[in-house]
Amino acid sequence: MKVKCKLIIECKSNKEAKIIHDSLRIDNERFISTRVNGNFIEAEARAKEALSLLHTLNDFLSCLSIAKNLVNIF
Repeated sequence: MKVKCKLIIECKSNKEAKIIHDSLRIDNERFISTRVNGNFIEAEARAKEALSLLHTLNDFLSCLSIAKNLVNIF
């Protein structure tokens, strides 16, 4: 079985989306693909098993939360 998930994350601005995207991109190369589209970050993950996808998304969302919080501080 193959599973796929697409997330669309809305940011306050294109600049914020680019900063967050660039900070996450290094970690995601093999597991999740991301791109900036306006003030949105589009992320797509694929896995052979649902549990693997869940782990990937959990890690991505944790890193996303930290990145968004850091951007909002500055």
